[in-house]
Amino acid sequence: GTDAVPKFDSMPACLIPFLEDIDAIADHAMLTDEQRIKAALRYMPIKEAETWEMLDEAALPDWKKFIAAVKLLYPGCEGDHHFTHTDLKNLCAEQVRMLMTSQEELGQYYCKFFKISRHLIVKKKLTNLERDCLFLDGFHVTAKTAIMWWFEIKLTDHHPDDPYLIVQTIELEEIK
Repeated sequence: GTDAVPKFDSMPACLIPFLEDIDAIADHAMLTDEQRIKAALRYMPIKEAETWEMLDEAALPDWKKFIAAVKLLYPGCEGDHHFTHTDLKNLCAEQVRMLMTSQEELGQYYCKFFKISRHLIVKKKLTNLERDCLFLDGFHVTAKTAIMWWFEIKLTDHHPDDPYLIVQTIELEEIK
């Protein structure tokens, strides 16, 4: 195996780049439409491949029809609706159940959070204030309590109605 093969992680926002990678490789190798479909299925997680194989279009030698059918399985894979407020809230709800015990775990959470929140901010669906409020909501209650306590000690002039900035939270976690 190699890391250079196309990868799809089942997220709608990753579908189009995956299909573009398959197209690029298929163009270079001069694959037929039927071979393109087989290549796409080969590089899928097994559960996803099983679903894609069930599509009537998977049995046809027509790449464009196959792609159109696949896109229907992933609403939001195209256009400006890759991420929603619900995606961001779900990330926080999922993350809050896990106690982050390392800088790596904090970094992974921040990367996921940044990806979704940045998209929403650019599309004017989320404000920086809302983003900063939500970020801290992804911390386990034990960690969040400790963070809030540290903030009260370190940032004595901070107004209680203002959220703490993401960068302040990350810097605080790096000090600990």
